[in-house]
Amino acid sequence: MSTGRAGPGRRRPRPERATTAGRKVLVIVIPILAVAVIAIGLWATWGGGAGDGPATTTSPTVDVLFIEGLRRSEMADIVQTKTGIPAADYLAATGPSARGRLLAGAKKPTSLEGFLFPATYPVDRARPVSDLVDYQLSTFEQRTADIDYAAARRKHLTKFDVLIIASLVEREASTTRERRLVAGVIENRLRAQMRLDIDATVQYAVGSWKADLTKDDLAIDSPYNTRKFPGLPPGPICNPGEDSIRAAATPLPSDYLFYVSRNDGTDLHYFATTEAQHIAFIQKAAANGGR
Repeated sequence: MSTGRAGPGRRRPRPERATTAGRKVLVIVIPILAVAVIAIGLWATWGGGAGDGPATTTSPTVDVLFIEGLRRSEMADIVQTKTGIPAADYLAATGPSARGRLLAGAKKPTSLEGFLFPATYPVDRARPVSDLVDYQLSTFEQRTADIDYAAARRKHLTKFDVLIIASLVEREASTTRERRLVAGVIENRLRAQMRLDIDATVQYAVGSWKADLTKDDLAIDSPYNTRKFPGLPPGPICNPGEDSIRAAATPLPSDYLFYVSRNDGTDLHYFATTEAQHIAFIQKAAANGGR
C-alpha cells in the first residue's frame, strides 16, 4: 500500500478500515499463522502424512564392495561412483609411498597395489579416504596373519613375491585347486628360468583387461610384460583375495609348465608338461570355442 500523497489525476488508494472489527481480525490471524508455521515444521521433522514414521536423513556411510582381482584404479572408480569421493583422492592415497615401500620391502616408493584387501567396507563420506585405505590394509594384515610362508622362503621367495604370484593367480584361475596348480606352474617356470608369458600381466601394462591382445600390446615395453621380460613383474597386477594368496604360499607340486583355458564354458584349464602337449591343448581349446 502506498503511503505517499495522491498526485493530480491519480486515484487515491483505498485506505484500510481501522475499525475495532479489523483489529480483531488481525489479532486472530497472527496466532493462526504461527500455529501453521509450527505445524509445517513438525510435519517436515516427522516425515509428514498420517502413519509415516520419523523422517530419516541420508546416512554419510555407504557400503562399498571390492571384488577380488581389481586394480587400485578400478577400486578408485568404484569409490567415486558409490560415495562421490573423487577417484583421484583414492589413487593419491594408494600411490607410490614410503608406506608401500615398507610393506613391500622394496628399495623405492611403491604403490599399495596388492595390499588393498577386497571386501565390503563401510565408507563414511565425511571422513578422509585414507580411513578406507587404512581399513583395507588392516584387513589384509588380519586375513593373512596366519599364512605359512616357510615353503616360499625355501624357494627364496619373499612375502612380496608371494603376493605378486597371488595377483597373477587371481587373474588366471577361479577354483581352489586350479589356483594352487597355476601357482605351481609359475614357480616351475621361474625355477626353469622360463618367461612366464602370462597375458594378464600384459593387460595390466596396457591398462585394460581386454580379452584380445594385439601384436602391439604383446610387445609393450613395460616391466610388467612377462611375454617380453623374464621373472616376476615388479609388483602385483591386482588386489588378490585370501584364497589366491594362500595358493601362492602353498602351491600344488607338479611337473606342469604350461596351461591354457579350455574355452568350453567351465572356466577351467588344460595343464601340460611339454610344449607339444601344450600346443595340442591350444588346438583343442580353439575347437571348443567353435562349438
